[in-house]
Amino acid sequence: MSNRVGFTFIEMMIVLVIAGLLYSIAARPIRGAFVAASRRAATREVTSYLFRARAIGVQQSRRAWVVRNGNTLKVIVDSAGTKVQIGTIIDMNARYGATLSATPKDSIEFDPRGFVVVPASTPKIIITRSPAADTLCVTGLGRITVRGC
Repeated sequence: MSNRVGFTFIEMMIVLVIAGLLYSIAARPIRGAFVAASRRAATREVTSYLFRARAIGVQQSRRAWVVRNGNTLKVIVDSAGTKVQIGTIIDMNARYGATLSATPKDSIEFDPRGFVVVPASTPKIIITRSPAADTLCVTGLGRITVRGC
């Protein structure tokens, strides 16, 4: 009789099968939580850009815009008739894996008092990270709501 210490092949296979089952059960909910958290972070970032544009416009008594170009956002301010970019451009796809879309236009304009220059319909920015999306609506008074459009 030999006194070998260790695991048999069958014991190792049982452990691997159990680990595989646990992984297959837990992987989808954990991935879904990461995707949802990333989408929410992108929504907060877009909201902060909208507040930043509004605040800069009010502080400087000038028109300000949040401009969407593809999946990027930037803040622009009117400086004596010339549009000047303030801060950095943020790429939502590179940072959060999110896709941006906007209606009815790709820019949201704030007047010098902080009110939104409202076109025919309420400006919306839609942040999508598959499979769900968040919608930010900006009312004429500069109020920003999520999903309450």
